[in-house]
Amino acid sequence: MPYEEGGFRRKAQKGYYAVMEKVARPLVSAGVSPNHIIVIGMLLSLAAGVLLAGGAIFAGGMVLWASALMDPIDGTVARLSGRVTRFGALFDSTLDRYSEFFIFFGFLVYFRGGWMFIAVMLALMGSIMVSYVKARAEGLGQKEFRGLMQRPERIILLIAGTVLNAPINHAFFGGCQDCTLKAVIVILAVLTNITALQRLLASRKELA
Repeated sequence: MPYEEGGFRRKAQKGYYAVMEKVARPLVSAGVSPNHIIVIGMLLSLAAGVLLAGGAIFAGGMVLWASALMDPIDGTVARLSGRVTRFGALFDSTLDRYSEFFIFFGFLVYFRGGWMFIAVMLALMGSIMVSYVKARAEGLGQKEFRGLMQRPERIILLIAGTVLNAPINHAFFGGCQDCTLKAVIVILAVLTNITALQRLLASRKELA
């Protein structure tokens, strides 16, 4: 069974990379820079944040989904075009942080004035600290990082919480307004800070 699961995972990864290459090759042929795609992804996150701030939760989630799709595409374009650079990696990481800020700022505006404002602040703090501990530990020589709520998991959870907010509320919570989204943000508030602590404790062992 482990062998079969591993084989399935490899096939899934191979299929995923094949799809990304099909999307990326026309962009490479057109001379599109990976940095252009990174900027587009950030601007989509900004648009998603504006929509979320205005209460357009489903629309904001769909735009956030589009933004998330830019991340693997820019890396594939960089690889296929031979434009993989250390500055490109820094540029990507920097704009990823801005993108995350935009999304959480949208939630802060939407949930202003209530207890959820604090939950969003804690989720934002945890997300920042997860990224910071990794960046600082990498600078000190650490190579491997794990944790419950890394950036891909955070984005997937946010997309699910926004896109599925209305249908899940209607089906399971009796129409309770934003119960699904609120639950997702509370989960993020807890697990991101746990992840930051996990990484800190792991770094203590490796960097001691």
